[in-house]
Amino acid sequence: MKKTAIMLAAALSGHTVSAQQVIEIKSARLDQRKDDTASTIVLTREDLAANGDRTLADALRRLPGITISDSAGIRMRGLGKGYTQVLLNGQPAPNGFSLDSLPPELIERVEVLRTASAVLGTQGIAGTINIVLRKSVSRSTREMQLGMDSLHGAWSPRLTAQSTGKSDGWSHNVSAVLSRTSTPADRTITESAPGLLRTTHSHEDNVGESLNISPRLNWSTSNGDSFSLQNVVTINRRNISYRSHEEVQLGESGDFADVRSRFRMHGYFLRSELTWQRTLGNGTQWELKLGGNKAPRDTGFDFTGWPLAGPGPTLRHVDGDIREHGLNYGGKFSHPLGNGHALVAGWDGSALQRMQSRIEHEYDHHGALNFRKDDRYDGRIDRLAAFAQDEWKQGADSWSAGLRWETMQTEAWDRNTAPVRQRSKVFSPVLEWMRKLPGDSQLRVGASRSYKAPNMLDLIPRRFTSDNNNSQTNPDTQGNPALRPELAWGLDAGIDYYFAKDSLFSASIYARDIDNVILVSLYNENGRWVAMPANRGGARAYGATLELRMPLSPSLSLRTNATFNRSRLGSVAGPDNRLAEQTPFSGTAALSHRHAALTLDAEYSYEAGGASRDSITTGTIAPCQRKLDLRATWKQSPSQEWRLALSDLLHPGRSTVYRYEDHATGSWRQSAIATRGGTALRLNFKKTFN
Repeated sequence: MKKTAIMLAAALSGHTVSAQQVIEIKSARLDQRKDDTASTIVLTREDLAANGDRTLADALRRLPGITISDSAGIRMRGLGKGYTQVLLNGQPAPNGFSLDSLPPELIERVEVLRTASAVLGTQGIAGTINIVLRKSVSRSTREMQLGMDSLHGAWSPRLTAQSTGKSDGWSHNVSAVLSRTSTPADRTITESAPGLLRTTHSHEDNVGESLNISPRLNWSTSNGDSFSLQNVVTINRRNISYRSHEEVQLGESGDFADVRSRFRMHGYFLRSELTWQRTLGNGTQWELKLGGNKAPRDTGFDFTGWPLAGPGPTLRHVDGDIREHGLNYGGKFSHPLGNGHALVAGWDGSALQRMQSRIEHEYDHHGALNFRKDDRYDGRIDRLAAFAQDEWKQGADSWSAGLRWETMQTEAWDRNTAPVRQRSKVFSPVLEWMRKLPGDSQLRVGASRSYKAPNMLDLIPRRFTSDNNNSQTNPDTQGNPALRPELAWGLDAGIDYYFAKDSLFSASIYARDIDNVILVSLYNENGRWVAMPANRGGARAYGATLELRMPLSPSLSLRTNATFNRSRLGSVAGPDNRLAEQTPFSGTAALSHRHAALTLDAEYSYEAGGASRDSITTGTIAPCQRKLDLRATWKQSPSQEWRLALSDLLHPGRSTVYRYEDHATGSWRQSAIATRGGTALRLNFKKTFN
């Protein structure tokens, strides 16, 4: 159809176009993975639409070397907790941003950079994920999707609508997603220590409702100026109901044998960005960006706890609010220098301020006030960076050399103390080399310096208290305003070998040498255990990734990958002294079969678990995770599509163990949290109106 349309348009305009010319036009599209000097994997809009994922996190799990964890967030190289830089349109994602909050329909493409980038930033020791929101408009279209998920008998509906339009000098697109998610969870917590064994059974109903709207307006002028205004608005609320019952097999009961609680949150997120571009006749281009975001949230928490033996329940009520707003700005200058050289230079910066309050009341069984806490904290992070990068080609070789200078100032204070300030500066050189091999294959080597900045929550010295059974494995947590960034030198190398049409074999290795590693320090203060982050020495991380894609027949294709990761902490003796609960192995194998309008997909993924130790006395035993997904897609017509999926078909239960062991005193304690698995049923219908 596309080929016929091009030839017909040429015939109407009086020109002759051969079939060979049409093929050349079609193949001239940029393949970023093949053409970029740096190692980059691109998840296109077509890739996102093909699998019908509900969230971006579901789509990213398929990429080699990427895993998603509830506790550690997104992981590259098996490293979570901030080691991966996440960007929105090339700018740092706001604090608290979750991949689950961004529907795939709002996204144009996702760029996964395994190495640092002088232009996009070096605040990603494990790598960078740049999420580019939808902006391209080729024609006027309207699209509607209706989806429904079911897990443990709870239904989660979802409605998506999109509209695009184009006229002379103007274009727009608007996407809206209205969804409700319900995820019930059953857990069993087993606590054991010398003279203690007790089990707590709990049930949680987590219900969230959200509305995402993403309008974008593009316009251009006759003198070469182009403007775009990108907005993202998210309105959400969440209700979490929890209940638990404790059974004592040995020793004493905990603080509360029966617990009922309810958490409520409502808020919104607003992000707006204005971009101006001017392209001059000699290939020079200017780009300026100015944006801001605002994210207020109000929370309420009610807790009721009944002791095993006591006169009555204890009640707690907590009101909290977070007011966060930020400003980001940047500029970029691109200019061809001749002899194959292309210079890119610019700057970017941001200012983020967070104001947080928490007021807690506790009442005894008579209704008398036990205590009242009024905590108010402010924090601010200011960042400014300048960068320059030169790319050039010499025959089959491509080079990229860049330097990025970045300074960051953090500040945190409460209502009763003076501000604590920290300033850090990082110089990050980046050098990349790529050689083109026969058959569009590439060999790449890169070296860079990167860093990991502490997040705002870890900087604010607010105490988060555990509601029930404070212990070494369930401590209170508190931020540390004296945290410094982690710094790392890195080396990456890899080869992409295209051995046939639609076939790829890729192999890559990496190594990181990290200083100022942030680890958790556990201590006892006035009879309560407290965990606080602190800089503790260095670490080394290294690993390898293999990837294979190939057709097995005209209708059957295979996609598989495997990643091996290792790390060692310098301040913690082995064995199992791994960095940030690093995933030692992850892999995916998928088959796709197409027959006429029907496509069948089967995908199996695996993540290894095992023991890890991140301090002298504390460690974790993570579960291995096995997941099998089946999908069927029926293209009823060019404008209508149905999709049925079964996710996590094996539905294994998962158990995570947290362990404390002090060899000096001989004391130990262990908490094992087992979560019931379940299979999710997904049904989706898509209709396009042209």
